[in-house]
Amino acid sequence: MKIIKYKKTSNRKYKVFLENGESITLHEDIILKHNLLITKQIDDIEEIKKYNDEYLIYDNTLKYLSTKMRCELEIRNYLKKTLTNENKIDEIVNKLKESSLLNDRLYVKSYILDKTNLNKYGPNKLKNELLRLNIDKDIIDEEISKLDSNTINDNLKELIDKKIRLNRKYAGDVLKNKILIELVNMGYSKEAISKILSEKDLSNNELYDKEYQKLYNKYKNKYSGSELEYFIKQKLYSKGLKKMQ
Repeated sequence: MKIIKYKKTSNRKYKVFLENGESITLHEDIILKHNLLITKQIDDIEEIKKYNDEYLIYDNTLKYLSTKMRCELEIRNYLKKTLTNENKIDEIVNKLKESSLLNDRLYVKSYILDKTNLNKYGPNKLKNELLRLNIDKDIIDEEISKLDSNTINDNLKELIDKKIRLNRKYAGDVLKNKILIELVNMGYSKEAISKILSEKDLSNNELYDKEYQKLYNKYKNKYSGSELEYFIKQKLYSKGLKKMQ
């Protein structure tokens, strides 16, 4: 089929007009690769369309990769949106690997660095999140084992101090258990959290006095004397509040 003319559209693509009145849009790399500028002839339109579609999928995948580092599972899920042929997906994935554009180990290194520094994830959360991405467990374990223990400990201390500041309506064991649960969920070990917490003063006399007065005013007409005192202290104790001298 003879090519009549080319018209540039956008993103390195051209609309190719054919002598039968049809037109197809092709990427310029497909035009150059198949010498269409020179021959001005397309022998098999369907084959050219197929090459062009495959090229565009690969090109779009490169753009998807350029926004941030991706793991293999993310690329496969992305390709499944436009491809149903698993062999074609494997082909693109292998091509990206051969070009060093797709590397799960480098992805794990980058992920650990970002999540440790920016999100303060602990080792357990790092591992669980990476396992969800179907990355080889050995790679994950090897890279997490390289984490600096001082960095982990410093992050944990920083998080504990922040949790204490932000939870001033709690104290004592109630505050301790609240922080413990939150930081275990962030990937830190219960033992490491408890060790640092044991060195912290989790009492809160200001809160104790405030809550004591509130309970006193609320129940003074219902109880009196030692009974009132006992009732109030039980309520305060349930909130983890103890008066520190």
